[in-house]
Amino acid sequence: MRKNFGPLIFLLLIVLCGQPSSAFAYFKNVQQKPKISLQAQLDSIFKVTDDKDYEVAIQLIGQLIKDSEKEGNFTYLFHSYNLLSISHANLRDSIPAMNYSKKALYYAQLSKNDTLISWAYNNLAADLSTRKETRNQALEYYKKSLSIQRRLNDGEFYDAALNLAELYHKSGDYHLMHKYLEEAQKSYNPEYIYFDDPLIHLEILWGDYYVALKSEYRALKSYNHAHELIESEKVDYLALDFYERYAKFLLEQDYPEKAYEVQKRFQEYYTAQESLKAKETYQLAQAKFEAAEARRERNQAELQQEILDNDLKRKKTQSILLASIIVLMILFLAYLFYSERLRLGLIKNLKVKNKNLEQAKIRAERSERAKTRFFSTLSHEMRTPLYGVTGTITIFENNPELKKYEEEISSLRFSADHLLEIINDLLDISKLEDDSFKLVKKSFNIKLLVEDVINSFDRNRLRNAQCFLNCEIDRSVPNYVMGDARRIKQVLLNIIGNAIKFTPKGEVTLRLNSKHLESGRHQVHFEIEDNGIGIPKDKQEAIFDEFSQLEELQLREAKGTGLGLPIVRKLLEKMGADITVESEPGRGSLFSFDLLLEEATLQQVASTPKKVVHPITELPVDFEGKRFLVVDDNKINRMVTNRILKNFKAEVDEAPDGREAIERVKSQDYDLILMDINMPGLNGYQTTQIIREFELNVPIVALTASVENYVIRKAEFCGMNDVITKPFNTEKFFKAISEQFARRAQAIN
Repeated sequence: MRKNFGPLIFLLLIVLCGQPSSAFAYFKNVQQKPKISLQAQLDSIFKVTDDKDYEVAIQLIGQLIKDSEKEGNFTYLFHSYNLLSISHANLRDSIPAMNYSKKALYYAQLSKNDTLISWAYNNLAADLSTRKETRNQALEYYKKSLSIQRRLNDGEFYDAALNLAELYHKSGDYHLMHKYLEEAQKSYNPEYIYFDDPLIHLEILWGDYYVALKSEYRALKSYNHAHELIESEKVDYLALDFYERYAKFLLEQDYPEKAYEVQKRFQEYYTAQESLKAKETYQLAQAKFEAAEARRERNQAELQQEILDNDLKRKKTQSILLASIIVLMILFLAYLFYSERLRLGLIKNLKVKNKNLEQAKIRAERSERAKTRFFSTLSHEMRTPLYGVTGTITIFENNPELKKYEEEISSLRFSADHLLEIINDLLDISKLEDDSFKLVKKSFNIKLLVEDVINSFDRNRLRNAQCFLNCEIDRSVPNYVMGDARRIKQVLLNIIGNAIKFTPKGEVTLRLNSKHLESGRHQVHFEIEDNGIGIPKDKQEAIFDEFSQLEELQLREAKGTGLGLPIVRKLLEKMGADITVESEPGRGSLFSFDLLLEEATLQQVASTPKKVVHPITELPVDFEGKRFLVVDDNKINRMVTNRILKNFKAEVDEAPDGREAIERVKSQDYDLILMDINMPGLNGYQTTQIIREFELNVPIVALTASVENYVIRKAEFCGMNDVITKPFNTEKFFKAISEQFARRAQAIN
């Protein structure tokens, strides 16, 4: 059911002009008389269209389109293209009719008038519904039109609902047909004057619906009412469409007389239509020809005008372009002359600077490599004698006869631990400056990692301090993520340790929250806040410089290497993040950073190798009955390890080199071998490989001052069971030994 707008145009203009947002524009246009002119043109088009003078109609519509475009009036552009669509549809020219319907919809949308948009969707759907392959699109447009009609609720009949019911009848979907028929019926207002009474269409479709449901009585009632309305209003096109099947239905329901009457009326309408059609056939053909000729002439005139306009523009453009080229050529030649002289001087200077820069680069790289080697060698060489110092301190601590020197021994322990911390920081900073440094990406539980960090401080630094450590983890933080857990832990340990140093009395709080990004990753936000002494604004960047010591901030007990925070920044830069600090003297500090972490899948969590920890209820009081072999070329180190083990009732043998160690293992049984790696002659790797040729069961644990990753990998490859770094923590040392005993006992069982 195509929407006809003739009787509603005047009403539409009143509605449009009545909107507050366009009131001023309306009165302005009335004074200039553009809208009256466009309306007059539209009225003329309706008149000639009713007279079927399509040639004149198309010419008038073309003029209306030009005038509407000049004024930017989308309302009249919609009516223009809509009438073009109707004219071509009446001329049986379906393709242009469809294209003009689409243009009408385009301008209706530009007008932002919901009534026009609803009409445009309805009319385009009417064109699409004539073809089976485009009926789905027709359904979509009818529904859009109906949606707008529902929203407007302006008392108009829902013709889109009626059209949807008709389409669903054709497709045999009677459930949806009934739904939209009901909606169309409810929108019908008998007191409203319609240009084309929709009640006739409603009654015919209700009859079709009841016939499909085999409810002949209801169908007959609807068909009879439709018949009465058609006869009273003389709607000939509906009579021709409906009467023949209506007569057939009456005959099937045993009403032969009425069926004859209806068939007779159908024949009368058909005869009148045929005589009219014969008369119009010639007129229609003539109109088609004249419309095509008018369209061709109009297109030709527009094309000629466009050619003239383009030719004028081209000549103007050519003149401007030529003048511009001449000016540019002059400027370019002047620039070439100047730049050539400048280039020769720059090339000469550049060669000198490049040579100096290359030499400086070589010196810098050589210096960096030397620095890295120096720190690595220094840390290794210092760890070896330091092991003797820390080991001797451990012996003193466990000697009851030296209890009266407990304070002096404690000071000695503090100094040794501080020296070890300096060595570790130096080694870390040298590693981070090496291009070979790589991050490990494995799944880990970030909440357990944070808990482990907090617990490590509770066990150690906070034991006798007046500083409290809190932890707040938001529910948004995922459990398992992908990343380098060891390095993230190192960052947190350094920052929190630094905060505790400068918060002698107060609180340090670690907070975590997370934001899920569109990329699928999590932006995990870390905050470490303290209420310690704070940092002045002008010193906040300096704390990240290597070996930086802000003397005015240093507490007597808070001395450090000045490498903790530089290590943090370098690690975060490797992870693609940066650290920020907010602080005021006397109010504390807030350190924060964000890490982009992927949430680990179940498969990634399951595939991450877990370290097997054999349960140890408690560390042994002694190693009575256990026999150890200590292999080390350093006599002091052998003595320290021997004394520590013997304090726990172990039996200990010593070997100063690999050869003697091999002979001892061949001649005696040992429960565990502690093997130094760097020894003259046979080193620890070679000694272990030879021992493994004839002894596979005895655990061999490496004691080494090196902390490089390749040492651990090579030790495992050679047959060692574990690696302990010198100088070691006694508790960790005994724990590692106990794990080896537990693992061996389990293997035997």
